[in-house]
Formats: sequence, structure tokens, C-alpha cells
Amino acid sequence: MHRTGSPVDMDPEQVNELARNFWYSAILRAGIKLDVFSILEGNNLTSGEVARRIGASPRYVQAFLDCCGVLDLLDKEGDQYTNSPLTSRFLVKNKKEYVGDHALHHTNTWASWGRLDEIVKEGKTLLPYETGFVDAPTYWNDYMIGQHNRAESGQARHLVESLDLRGKHKMLDLGGGAASYSIALCAANPDLQAVVLDQKEPLDIARPLVEQHDLGNQITLLEGDFLDTHLEPDYDVVLISGVVLIKSEADCQALFKVAYDKMLPGGLIVIQDYMRLDHSPTRQKLDALEDLYVLVAFDPGAGDREGDVVSSWLVDAGFQNPNMIPLPTQLAVITAEKP
Repeated sequence: MHRTGSPVDMDPEQVNELARNFWYSAILRAGIKLDVFSILEGNNLTSGEVARRIGASPRYVQAFLDCCGVLDLLDKEGDQYTNSPLTSRFLVKNKKEYVGDHALHHTNTWASWGRLDEIVKEGKTLLPYETGFVDAPTYWNDYMIGQHNRAESGQARHLVESLDLRGKHKMLDLGGGAASYSIALCAANPDLQAVVLDQKEPLDIARPLVEQHDLGNQITLLEGDFLDTHLEPDYDVVLISGVVLIKSEADCQALFKVAYDKMLPGGLIVIQDYMRLDHSPTRQKLDALEDLYVLVAFDPGAGDREGDVVSSWLVDAGFQNPNMIPLPTQLAVITAEKP
């Protein structure tokens, strides 16, 4: 990584700012958990009025709201606060583009990151609910709903736009979680039927979402292990989203083989995940951080891998013509065909 600039441009405040970055995520997390942004949506309130609504200390609320202001989460005029455009769009519950659950998921890993020196030295993963900071049901609920936040706030639209599923009739969504992308793809392709295969907990979250979108006639939720499934080999699309990043190489290769075996000739496999397809400085930074994150909080074999590597695993499983598709988001897509 090449750095430009001379020593005279350097400032120790750059180090101090890095050290304070966790303050910012703490302020964001507190705003979401206190539901301050929903309270302020469409309202101009003083810190005292907000304090009364949430049952909190006026002095602490005033300091907290001022910090939200300097972080561009709130606007302030006189002694009154209201949501900034950013907050109004992405941090008000029940809005389509809400991403607050995704933010909570990331901050649920705080205690693991706080022991990063130990994790690096010992080469281990420290699951967030093993630290005592958050319990397992809360962690996984925030994770699943957070992934749905990501889909609803734009990722699903980009996936739909990147795929041509005309002539495809049956899709298997392996590890489909909250069924977010099956929902989007079925809504965009009325002739498509989808089977979402995952564990009980994510499917409990998926069920009301499928009903909410009135897609129960197109989407079937099936509880099971995606590495040990006895489904018939009659699918012409297999979707694997958000799995490759957090699983080991061996698991990914085994999963691609399962996909191949369950697919009809001429079928299409779709991989959507963090993958290194775009090597711009911004993406290199994000990919480096994401690579460490999944080692810290998911699996010692996890990783943000090169697109060429994932493509080679698909070819090894029997697929051909891998096509790497960068998206204008944090995720990317790779497709390939079964001969």
C-alpha cells in the first residue's frame, strides 16, 4: 500500500481520531436503541422534551444529542433538534431503507474487537455472544434482520438488475436466511418458484416477511442443513448469498458441489457476497477490514476472497463460464452455468 505525502503533513491527531472512532459507533448504537431517531422524525424537540419521552437524564440527553449533531445524525436550530436527511432516510424504523438493525449487528461485536490483540495472537474466533456483551438469540436476530435491512435498502434491487432469469422457473436459495433475495427475485420474476433452505431461527424471521410481500404462493421455506439435503435435482437456479464470506474454503467447495448436484443441465448458480472484484483504493480498504472482521466474529476459515479464487472453486465443482459482476455496493456477484 503506497502512501503519498511528506512527514510534515503528518499529525498525531490522526492517531487520536482513530482511537476515538468507537465513540461514533457508540453514539449511533445508543440512538438506535433509545429510538431517538423515530421520536425526532418530523418533530423539532428540545433535549428536555426528548429526555422526558425516553425517561432519561436531561443533562446526558443534551450532551448526547449535541454529539449526534456533530456527527450529522441530527440538525439543531436554537435549542431544538430534528433528524438530518441521512437519519430520516436510513435510521427511522419502519421505513423501507432502514438500516438500524444492520448497525446494531455490527456494534454487537464490540467486545470481540476489544480483544483483538488476543484474537490475532491466538488465531481464534471469538463469537460475540461468547463475550457476554449480547446473548445468542439477540445476536442472530440482529444479524438476520440486519441482512434484510441491507437487501431492502438497495442490495436486492442491484441483484435483480444484474440477473436475467427469463426462462428460469425454480430456484434453490441455499442458506437463504430471512429470504430477502428470494423475495426480491420472485417479485421481479412472477414465474419463478423459490425454495429457501436454512435453519429454524432465520426461517422464523423469513415467514412474516414472505407473507408481508404476499409471496407465499412462490416461496417455500424449508428447514434443513444446506450441506446435507435430499432435495430433488430439479432446480434451474441456485442462489448462495452471504455464505461464502463466513464459511471455510472446504465448506464453500462442498456447498458448490451440492448446488451442482441439485441443478438441472443449463442451470445458473448465483454467488452474492463480499468478494475482491473491484481493486480501487476504497474497495481495498473495505475488503481488508471485512476480511479481518469475519475472522474475529464468524469462523477461523472465513475470508473476503479474490473473485478469481471463488470462480476457480465453481469450475472445480463442474460449472463453466464464470462471470464476475461488480456492483455499486459492498457486495459483488459471480454467476456460472452447469453444462
